[in-house]
Amino acid sequence: MNDLLSTMSIDMGIPPFRNETEESFVYRLCYSALGQWCLTTARNSLGNIIGTTKHNQTIVLNGLLARFTELFPYIAHRFTDIGKQQASLAVSIRRAYEETGYLLTHVDNHNKIADFGRSIQIGDKALFFGLPNTTIEVNGLGVYANSTEYLVDLKDFLIRDTLTSEEYFWSRFDPIDFYERDISLTDLEFFNPKSNNVPSMSWRKKPETDCTVARKTETGPFYRIMRIDDTFHFADEPVEQQNDSFTSHEYRRLYFALKTHYDNPLKATITKFDELYSKIRVGGHLPNREYYLLLLMSWPENNAFDKVNFIIRNDLLPPAINALENMGIKIKGGQTNE
Repeated sequence: MNDLLSTMSIDMGIPPFRNETEESFVYRLCYSALGQWCLTTARNSLGNIIGTTKHNQTIVLNGLLARFTELFPYIAHRFTDIGKQQASLAVSIRRAYEETGYLLTHVDNHNKIADFGRSIQIGDKALFFGLPNTTIEVNGLGVYANSTEYLVDLKDFLIRDTLTSEEYFWSRFDPIDFYERDISLTDLEFFNPKSNNVPSMSWRKKPETDCTVARKTETGPFYRIMRIDDTFHFADEPVEQQNDSFTSHEYRRLYFALKTHYDNPLKATITKFDELYSKIRVGGHLPNREYYLLLLMSWPENNAFDKVNFIIRNDLLPPAINALENMGIKIKGGQTNE
């Protein structure tokens, strides 16, 4: 390992796991370093101006990424989104920090580093929101330091209710909310909670369960449907425009709850690499709240845009598992010993 990589590894507290390839390790170091530079630009000051413009952050990160891929060309493909070739890694990293409260956006699109001293206790570590002055450890995009007086509960960060998956299911399928509608079932497709495919590939031409979600087309309109007295009743299911905001893609929580209710929960598999690291593989894409949480606790495995596979330290597994289980996802392997 060259001196640059050794320094990055030490400064960010990121060791390799057993038998990790050089490509994988260098990718993880560069991914986290890009995040640290994004935060550092927002802490700079020039005269009376603290922070920097979003445009400048993009320029700085793109320049750093170009330098990394010049030094380590074998990791270049790790920073390309095959599905969306125009996707910008720099913008994705910046948006992750904006949506999770690391960056505060002010007038003229200026981003400033959060200075509230907020942290979340995770085991014996503290996820710090900002850039601490003390020794840090970096996991994915997350910064870890000593806990602070301003402690936030993980569920408060996720802005989640306290409902279990089954309680959430019944909150969305209360018969009082459903009515008969002049809608032909033949015009609709129906989510099949019993399908073993990923949720996006689990739509059928007829309903397979008494409660589910129906749609006219892939873009809507959407309805919750419930069989009452052998007749399907409807409730509108508004779906807001899906983007990279923190609360986007919440409809996935409903799909997970449906699958759990019908004894076919989405699964996440834990594979232990060694005493320090494990891998989480989720059987479908998560709502953005949980996805961003994983970005602050782990590294997307195959490339920077991987939303299914994550490399995580073993001591951060319990809160990650808890967040997944709260949505009705079944955990296999790892700490569950299944």
